[in-house]
Amino acid sequence: MSRFHSLTWCTLLVAVVAIVSAQPQCPRPTITPKVHHLKASVDTVKWGYYWNQNNPKLYVNSGDTVTVEMVTHMAGDYYDGMVKGDPALEGIYHWTDKQAISVRGATGAGDGVHILTGPIYMCGAEEGDILQVDILDLQPRVNPGNGKTYGVNGAARWGYQFRAGFLNNITREISTIYEIITDAQGMPLYAVPDFQFNVGNGPHTSCVPLNGTYPDAMENLTWSNPNSLYLNAYQPCVDGKQYWTGYTYPGVIFNHSIGSKDYSIREMFKVPLNYHIGNIGVAPKYPIPISSIPPGSYGGNMDNRRIGKGATLYLRVQSKGALLSMGDCHSAQGDSEFDGMGIETSINGKFRLTLIKNTTAPPMLKNLNFPLIENKENYIVQGFAFNHFLTDPTLQPNPQVQVFTPGSNLNLAFTGAYDNAREWLMDFKNMTEDQVNTFITVMCDYGITQVVDGNFGVHLVVPKYAFTHSKKSFEPEVVCGTSTKLPKTCYKHSA
Repeated sequence: MSRFHSLTWCTLLVAVVAIVSAQPQCPRPTITPKVHHLKASVDTVKWGYYWNQNNPKLYVNSGDTVTVEMVTHMAGDYYDGMVKGDPALEGIYHWTDKQAISVRGATGAGDGVHILTGPIYMCGAEEGDILQVDILDLQPRVNPGNGKTYGVNGAARWGYQFRAGFLNNITREISTIYEIITDAQGMPLYAVPDFQFNVGNGPHTSCVPLNGTYPDAMENLTWSNPNSLYLNAYQPCVDGKQYWTGYTYPGVIFNHSIGSKDYSIREMFKVPLNYHIGNIGVAPKYPIPISSIPPGSYGGNMDNRRIGKGATLYLRVQSKGALLSMGDCHSAQGDSEFDGMGIETSINGKFRLTLIKNTTAPPMLKNLNFPLIENKENYIVQGFAFNHFLTDPTLQPNPQVQVFTPGSNLNLAFTGAYDNAREWLMDFKNMTEDQVNTFITVMCDYGITQVVDGNFGVHLVVPKYAFTHSKKSFEPEVVCGTSTKLPKTCYKHSA
């Protein structure tokens, strides 16, 4: 064999090896669906972005069940109670001036804040297919160091109270720490406030990285943040520390000095638990990483309290493998997410993932182009101020930044929900536009999903009762505003 042929063969062999190694690591389908467990760690989470070039953390087949650990990005508000003693969270929240974890923020500048576990690769999923996510269970993560679960509600600068105005014009960001109360068997009962503190009292961490790469990705992409800028506020690095005056960077660890905690709110009221996932979505078809803050047609930061146990979420696949990620869980939240957050809590979820090929999709899903939620009683049509903000011509050339000002508009969000519902009902139930309008008016409820995520959300609740053949009067089957099953009445009060 000549040297030329030898080199050619070696080159071909290298190419074949490269192709084989690049193929998805899809497991062989089995008669009985497999059960997987995706733990949260520095190797399985990313901080603040969706991207179709992220290497998958888990490969599944249609019908498989997955338990996913989801970590809150707000645990730094109460490090001693929510991080210390939990090795996985200690690793995720470990700060140095070097990049140790997938970027804090979509560009390293804090412009994406959520800790997302994944992505999960659905074998066989192609653009245009539907990913069905059945939420089988959600349970709070118990800190092994103290045996408790805490959550955080941050009344942040992006909350609506900053638009409405404060009494005496004294603006402030306040963090409230909640404890999940359990019974003797450890079953969660409700949440109570424990203490509050003023976020402006100077949280600090080690200095953030100034530049880096997107780790564990199929494409080599770098980011640079030379002055550690966030919201045009320069934060100098002094003696290895940066001092933040508010919620200006995701994952900051607060140093609670003596007297900084206000316990006057302790156990002042009880909050019914409604575990749900605030941020869950597939990877958008977009060439660069997408901030985890504004939601869109791919899902993402919807903050819809109905995405809980008993719900099914349908998402149109935009990238090969779907690449599902999830996080930003809440133990409770009212519609609107008024002050900027729910009770941000680390939660473990159990899911069944099913692939629906576009060619076999039922009428309900055939032309789906928005996140659709279903539970025992309702369909929930999700809409946004900009349903497709990444491709909207008015938001170019940088839509994930430019969406924030025009997207903070309830009129547009209401229209977005109506547009989605009208098209969906006309396809699903073969209605005319005039039939849709009267049906929505007399049968359905619009709700304000959130007014804090840059791309405001409004949803429409469509009762399934309308399409049944039953001769009985309507009886609710879920707790109002959730997907939790309820036997008889809309609200169930304990004695």
